[in-house]
Amino acid sequence: MLAGAGTETFDVVVVGGGVSGGLPAATYLQKAGLRVLIVEANSELGTFCCTHETWPQTLDSPHVGVSFAGNSPVIEDLELERYGFRFAASPVILATTYRDGTNCLICQNPERTAQNFTLHSRRDGDRMFEIQSRVDETMVEFNEINAFTPHPDPSKLDRIFEICAYAMGFSTEEMSQMTGPELCERTFESDACRQILMTPVAFWEHGAPFARGQGAYGVTFGLYYTTGVGVGGNEVLVDALTQCFLDHGGTILTNSTVDRILVQGGRAHSIVLSDRSLLPGAQIYARVGVISNAGVPETLRLVGEGLVMAVDTRLGAKMQHWKMGLRGSHVTSWLLDRRISWASSPFDPLIDDAILVYRAFDSWEGTKQYMVDMLGNDTWKASGQLMEFTYPAPADPTSISPEGHAILRAEECFPYPLHGLGGPEAWDGAIRHDLLAARNEMMAQLIPGWHDMVLDQYEWTPLDNWRLNRSAKFGQVVGGDFSEDQWILGRMPYRMPVSGLYMSNGVWPVGLSWMAAGYNAAQVVAEDAGIRNQTWWKARPFEWYASNLERLLAPLGLRGIAITGADDA
Repeated sequence: MLAGAGTETFDVVVVGGGVSGGLPAATYLQKAGLRVLIVEANSELGTFCCTHETWPQTLDSPHVGVSFAGNSPVIEDLELERYGFRFAASPVILATTYRDGTNCLICQNPERTAQNFTLHSRRDGDRMFEIQSRVDETMVEFNEINAFTPHPDPSKLDRIFEICAYAMGFSTEEMSQMTGPELCERTFESDACRQILMTPVAFWEHGAPFARGQGAYGVTFGLYYTTGVGVGGNEVLVDALTQCFLDHGGTILTNSTVDRILVQGGRAHSIVLSDRSLLPGAQIYARVGVISNAGVPETLRLVGEGLVMAVDTRLGAKMQHWKMGLRGSHVTSWLLDRRISWASSPFDPLIDDAILVYRAFDSWEGTKQYMVDMLGNDTWKASGQLMEFTYPAPADPTSISPEGHAILRAEECFPYPLHGLGGPEAWDGAIRHDLLAARNEMMAQLIPGWHDMVLDQYEWTPLDNWRLNRSAKFGQVVGGDFSEDQWILGRMPYRMPVSGLYMSNGVWPVGLSWMAAGYNAAQVVAEDAGIRNQTWWKARPFEWYASNLERLLAPLGLRGIAITGADDA
């Protein structure tokens, strides 16, 4: 425990216990033998990976609806299953559903994916089988050098691009000249098969879709995900990490905000807690360094603009003008009185076992127009065009109440400023309800009997998200916009130019439940402290998921679908 309002010394102080960055970084370093303190402004760690009983005996994870933890080496390195972590997957990695009654599925098994794509085009089915087979072949290496490597690292870029080009069947020169839409047009002939590849990049998670090269590579990145849910809610990931951290002797200070990160002699050596903290005004020293998981604008405030500008003018200017307003998350959770069946299930019934589904446009031209409307901050034109649904019920029976009630979550992304609609403060006004009403009308076209099955609903706007998490400025929950100059080499360095100062937010890759940001931050701190060579710190990304996939599918009773393909879909 910390002692009073005086001074205390740790090896590492982590500002912010988020599940993507601060918490896994702290846990790795504590297990590696350092003495680590996590300082968290909220009453619990992993605020954005929370699981609620918004309605009794149902589980709702509003901000992390689907988990990408299966990609991560963290589960194996930190033995999270020993600490209660349970994970479940679906035979469908990603699905799209269309208002014309069709759907498109990317499945665990490439043959099953090809079967669905062939329903749209035999050529597209053959092409997707080849692509997904090459993705599977390169999955470990790609995740290792693209996600689980501390960027910015120019030395890795050429190989990242080579793998993407190999997977898609083009040369790196061709890929580097294509936008995201152009890659899809040259790869597939059917609109549905083009659209499913555009959904993650159209959500602005992998770069600017219309940027040449960046757009094409960003589309390919989306094929290198795994999807699943934490059994008992996604917060089981936070709980397991926390228990591992405490088991190895870590210290947590919640309900405490940091007022300043102090730099002396060119080195970040301590933090000072604010007057709103449990230990107001306490100064806490860090022998090795301070990791900031507080986001770019907040980190700049904590360290001081003048100091950062004096050390690195270009980085200081980038931090001053860090873009976070393009992608604010607007989330709805619905309480439903029964299991859902999508209107497109007659086309391919396996969609009803999917836990990640997108409502993805009505045409290929509509796909491209959506991204134009997003860039133009046209909220109403963008509304209803692209929705990400997460639905844990098929994989996690514990999420369903005894009466059979279940939660469906939807996320749409909108620019935060709301130009022409009253400005950002309008998020607290009628627009939140108007957008929800429009969303419900779209849902009635995607799920038969929708209005009759909805028992209740709740929503979070981008402004609500910012209130919940101070690092999510403008409701931006992934550490900053992925515009052209804020892509891989344009993100924050894990090792900042101020000695002893590290970042685990606003970095590459995007901060998600795969915990890559925290893993990478821990790597650079451990290297600087001379403790990286740990016998247990050796797992490779995706290998845990691949070797345990049959077990992860067990809650569905659908092992054969994922392992050998399905004959009845």
